[in-house]
Amino acid sequence: SGQRTGLNIAMKTQVNALETAVVNVSFKKASVAGLYAAQKNAASVTDGISAEQIARTPDNDMGQVLKRVTGLTTVNNRNVIVRGMSDRYNQAMLDGVVIPSTSQNRRDFSFDIIPTEMVSSVVVNKTATPDVSAEFSGGQVSVNTLDIPEKNFTTIQYGIGGNSRTTGKDFYRLGERKASEFFGFNHSSSKQPEGILPWYWNGEARRLDAPPGYVLDDPKLNEEFLMPGSDVKYNDIDAISQSKQVNADAMKLYRYKANPNQNFRFALGRRYNLSNGLLFGFSASANIRNEQNIVAFNNVRGSAINGAHYIDSTGVGLNGAGTSYRFNSSSGLVANFGLQGQDFKLAFKNIYARTYNNSYNENIRAAFADLSNAPTKNQYQLPEAMSLQQHQLSGEYKLPWKIKAEGMFAYNKIKQQILDERKLRYRLTTVFDDQHLFQTPNLLNLSGWSNSSVLGKDSRMWTQINEDDYNWAMAFSRIFGEGRSVSTLVKVGYQGWSKKRDLSIFRLLPFTRSYMPNDPSTAAPAIEAPYDVLFSSENIGNGIGQAYYYPELIGGNVYDGSMQSHAGYFMLDQKLWNKLRLVYGVRAEYYNLKNRQDEMFRKQNGDPNDDKNKFIAYKLLVRENNWKFLPSINATYSVTNTFNVRGSYSKTAIRPDFRETGFFGFYDFELDAIISGDNVESTFIDNVDLRLEWYPSPGEIISLTGFYKYLDKPIELVEDESFTGGAYYVFNNMESAKNNGLEFEIRKNLSFIGDKDWLTNFFISANATLLSSKVNVLSSWKYKIVDGKELPERIKDRSPGQDRPLIGQSPWLLNLGIGYWGNSFGTTVSYNHRGYRTNITSIDPNRVEYELAPKQLDLQIYKRFLNNKLEAKLNMANLLDDWTRYYQNTEGYSVGNENGIYTIKKFKGDNRYNKADGDIITYRKKEGRRFNLSLTYNF
Repeated sequence: SGQRTGLNIAMKTQVNALETAVVNVSFKKASVAGLYAAQKNAASVTDGISAEQIARTPDNDMGQVLKRVTGLTTVNNRNVIVRGMSDRYNQAMLDGVVIPSTSQNRRDFSFDIIPTEMVSSVVVNKTATPDVSAEFSGGQVSVNTLDIPEKNFTTIQYGIGGNSRTTGKDFYRLGERKASEFFGFNHSSSKQPEGILPWYWNGEARRLDAPPGYVLDDPKLNEEFLMPGSDVKYNDIDAISQSKQVNADAMKLYRYKANPNQNFRFALGRRYNLSNGLLFGFSASANIRNEQNIVAFNNVRGSAINGAHYIDSTGVGLNGAGTSYRFNSSSGLVANFGLQGQDFKLAFKNIYARTYNNSYNENIRAAFADLSNAPTKNQYQLPEAMSLQQHQLSGEYKLPWKIKAEGMFAYNKIKQQILDERKLRYRLTTVFDDQHLFQTPNLLNLSGWSNSSVLGKDSRMWTQINEDDYNWAMAFSRIFGEGRSVSTLVKVGYQGWSKKRDLSIFRLLPFTRSYMPNDPSTAAPAIEAPYDVLFSSENIGNGIGQAYYYPELIGGNVYDGSMQSHAGYFMLDQKLWNKLRLVYGVRAEYYNLKNRQDEMFRKQNGDPNDDKNKFIAYKLLVRENNWKFLPSINATYSVTNTFNVRGSYSKTAIRPDFRETGFFGFYDFELDAIISGDNVESTFIDNVDLRLEWYPSPGEIISLTGFYKYLDKPIELVEDESFTGGAYYVFNNMESAKNNGLEFEIRKNLSFIGDKDWLTNFFISANATLLSSKVNVLSSWKYKIVDGKELPERIKDRSPGQDRPLIGQSPWLLNLGIGYWGNSFGTTVSYNHRGYRTNITSIDPNRVEYELAPKQLDLQIYKRFLNNKLEAKLNMANLLDDWTRYYQNTEGYSVGNENGIYTIKKFKGDNRYNKADGDIITYRKKEGRRFNLSLTYNF
């Protein structure tokens, strides 16, 4: 007691001077109390979670933690939905700097890359002020790391745990596991093979069924070029030889035993009082984590067209039963330095985090789409490596005339790789003694293929994304009337950033011949051999029973994009008679996006100026360039010292990013679909908030918030029904949307029951959110027709009958908690649940897919020893081990035509799951109960 307590939370500049507070309670309580104190004094509406609260959950990374914050849910414990608004409407910040998107399929940030050990606090800003980025509407999630510690510390932590469905069980994968993967690093054997060239199947090569280098005595073939416009002749390369360079062992199935999950952390903090009143300090940490999980699933997506409940079937492949073996490793380093004097403060913050996720999935699944129900065995392995590094230099300086100057420069780099994605399928070979044998690989051949891009075929793929971000800012502020009943802080500033991102891909298609040699009238017999045997070096060829790799034409650079933003702002922060606080102003923001995809266009379609390409020329015009003025006002009226009434209005802008404007489609195994971008444009949002908040005592809160949002041209991921090669989802602007809701939060200790000291350490907490939204739906893009003739101009129609909630939104969210946090012993019980959530959208409301979230119950118990230096903590998570289910209201709406007008009417029930209404489960998974025991020693 009696010690100064640090609070590492980003806050607005206050009108009144901040003084150092001596808090006569323990550091544990001050961390929680300090979070609510910052929330109470903030200029905008905020929610958050402190390091102490994080430590009292069984969560391992920020993706798991964030669902415990009011109004937040997470998808797959990675991506965040705030106030029912999907990840694209939220912004992730690390130490005040915007973090780039970490997904190759969507615009989002995977918070599971940040271990909880690296975090001091999380603040979710839900309303905008002129001096912060306005690129959010749901919430701005700011993750903060330590700077100068309040006292020296050294921490060592080791944890070990397991999963009820995993630990000690057989654990499968394709390709041999390497030791480096346990530390978050991929092995060199997984890298993309070099020197492999693609080719164009010209007419002569098709006639001969001859890849390059196979038929050398055909004069016509010898004169053909490898690719249109190329100087390389067709037979100058050898397709068979280059196929032998590719590692076949990567397709061999290996079996291991699932190890216990383990994590280790070392953290160090020091402060030094130097001469002349200078203070220097640093905080550093290193962490390693490895988890292995086995997830059971059933995938019958696409079966709803038959109207049958295949999820309940027992026939081979009819319920799509499968298993996902998930190997996840992460490691990270943090090194933050601070120097502080009487008139200045400098901070240099550095973070490096990397993850390696290798997920092997296997199931037997019927072919629902063609009604044959013929089962196939599917193997899908997705190894992903991602690294994030950030370096930030920031400073404050007191200039003459009481002017405060602030400045910041930061560099972010993200590198993402898919390291040999294997998408393999085997057809049924035979049935022997009631055993179904799948040994016929789904090889591609010329008789069933063209030179166009191949989607949904067996393949091996490598991708690489590199993004470099530069961020900078400067601001000047001065207080007028300081100490008077009316005081005003005037702040002017400038913020800017520049981003460059490129994507390259390389995909190999397993290929075999179509016909018998010298007999094009007779099809070659089907091959019956596992892929790893078929593609061993001695078996690669173009003869009967042989196969080779065909490199897809679009390999190489897919897009090369750049974005710039420049924003100037003017803000006033006024405090009137110690009762009313007004923070208002305007932000002028310039945005410039260019996503260059010319190279991929040429590979797929040839010359962009060719008349045959006029209907797809829009793919070359992916750019946006504009200025927008974004006003905002936040008003806080302090009824008493502990009770506030807040109101706010702001206009924000959500800009499209590289993924949403990239036309290359990525495969998603769970959806069994391709996800692609389009030529979308910015969404502009009007936000209104009203909040009542009461802070009965430090560490306690009772609040009620109402909000309303109007979205102009929201972007959603929508099914493209014009695509006939399988499920295909595209980002698309809708006309508009409205979103409103209520949020309630309470955290209260039980000291009001009696005067016992232990009751102050006993608390209850709850937060709940009610949400409602409506999207004014537009149709998919189509070409304009005039006088019966189709023109190369794309249009969309209003589709009022298909209006629905925002994607990702649940109608309600609930978090409950009860705990006792004593000095030497404590326990916490947490419960989390939410209503159904829109997962996949479609123009046809009967094809919209919803998520039925599981109920989650968690428990933690801790005990301290050795004068509270050693803490033992037992975490038990997902104790109910409930199914996560996805469903469609396949009979929910009737579709008709009345007097030539396309109509949709509600037919059965509502959007909630009810089997009696014909609702069909399309996918479900169960992840198991998690247990972890950790020891932490502080000295």
